[in-house]
Amino acid sequence: MKPFLKFLHLLSLDVVLGAMLTSVMFWRLPDGSGPIEMSAVILLGISTWVIYILDRLLDLRIYPENLSERHRFHADHQYNLSILLVVLSVIGLVFCFLIPLKVLTFGACISLTLVVYFYVLNKVFNGNKLIWMKEPVTAVTYTLAVVGIAFVNQSSVNLSGWILAIFLFLIASQNLLLFSYFEDLNEPAVKNTVSYFGQSTSKKIITGIAALIMFLTIFLFSGGWEYINKVALLMMAMSLILSLMPAFENFFLKNDRYRWIGDGVFLLPAILFFV
Repeated sequence: MKPFLKFLHLLSLDVVLGAMLTSVMFWRLPDGSGPIEMSAVILLGISTWVIYILDRLLDLRIYPENLSERHRFHADHQYNLSILLVVLSVIGLVFCFLIPLKVLTFGACISLTLVVYFYVLNKVFNGNKLIWMKEPVTAVTYTLAVVGIAFVNQSSVNLSGWILAIFLFLIASQNLLLFSYFEDLNEPAVKNTVSYFGQSTSKKIITGIAALIMFLTIFLFSGGWEYINKVALLMMAMSLILSLMPAFENFFLKNDRYRWIGDGVFLLPAILFFV
């Protein structure tokens, strides 16, 4: 069972499922009974998978000497993953005809932005000190995609919904900075965001994000047990889990546990189906 789970993890399928579950969480706002456009959620999953595979394959070209286990996996299966990339793209194109026009237009804008992003990453940021911008740009894009497809289909969005969207951006930023932190511990010579901010400042940012989310959750969402309160409490828990990981560096560095847990927190929205 463990080798199979590791195979799924290396394929980034836990990330794909996490993006879908998190999006469903926002589709259900504000009261937990919001209509879910499953074709849009499935297309989000397909698009996320395509982006992750493409990002890893591009990394093999840009940084061939800096191969993590995930990158080695993609290098060893580069041909098969390239075929999978084409198949997923075709399936995604079919789903484009099944989703609402608003969602399709919004998704097309994000896709165009990503094309420009990948071009700039490959042509401009390669070997440039601005490569650290990859992670905040990824956090923004992730949040826009996961939350945007849910919000753009609604006639109006409550202020609390926008605050939760900001929470997601902060958690995604925290997650990416955390990964950079552990990667910097593993490979100090490889430049990333933590190389720019420094380990001490990065830890303070990771902890500060959790403190901010906890404060806002207690101040704004602790007055009831409605769906929106549950979402806020869950997102606070996600952030707190991420913030505690640097305190146990040796444990989470072993066997890339930080990636398992860091990606796994985005699976926690599944809990909302049961509470």
